[in-house]
Amino acid sequence: MAGEITISHGICLDIAPWSKTSHVTTWLTPNGKVPTVVKGALRPKSRFLGQYDLNYTCEILFYANSRNDLHALRECSPLKMRENLRFSYKALALAGYFRSVASKLCPYGNEAGDWFTLLDTHLDRLQDAAGFLELMISFDMAALSLSGLKPDFSDFQKNKSYSEFSISGGRFAGHGKCVRISNETARYLSGEESMEKNIKILLEASRVIGVYYNFHIGSMLDMRRLVINLISE
Repeated sequence: MAGEITISHGICLDIAPWSKTSHVTTWLTPNGKVPTVVKGALRPKSRFLGQYDLNYTCEILFYANSRNDLHALRECSPLKMRENLRFSYKALALAGYFRSVASKLCPYGNEAGDWFTLLDTHLDRLQDAAGFLELMISFDMAALSLSGLKPDFSDFQKNKSYSEFSISGGRFAGHGKCVRISNETARYLSGEESMEKNIKILLEASRVIGVYYNFHIGSMLDMRRLVINLISE
């Protein structure tokens, strides 16, 4: 309904100019993505100054617009500002990747709540993260699971150095396009946390997930490569 007041928590996904003094800000909420017009956001005495930025989790109040998908933001209060992210270009790059995946894959409705929690918790973890590649893999696997595309890495051939993983089938015992995965990387992807992880294993695991993403979802591979190059330097 037009003019309906809605209060929600939201993670700031994107900020774009709307006019000389206003923004369009897109939020990920527990009910899906919500784009809002922030009128007067750039005015010197705006009540919104400092109240939102990329990666913030905020409490937002907006008027729903039934005629289009652009709603009017009326109030905004930051709950998590995540200021530590500003001191690491690697953390910022990975946060941007997290937001892009969530923005692309998150549905509308009740199922969006799990995506909101996923993004919120991984942005929190990113503030203190040293293992950026491991955090990226953790996020990717959770995102694939929420999308109904979680691959099964458990049935690898433990007596061989490599196993053939079916990209189309999402498992080792499958057909179609396959990639060869080393025994060590298969152990890591299957969740055997007791094993020792190194950069070679993490990079191979990231590559496999990237190929899997690209086959089933598309448009993520180039961005993943860029972010992986940045965070693995």
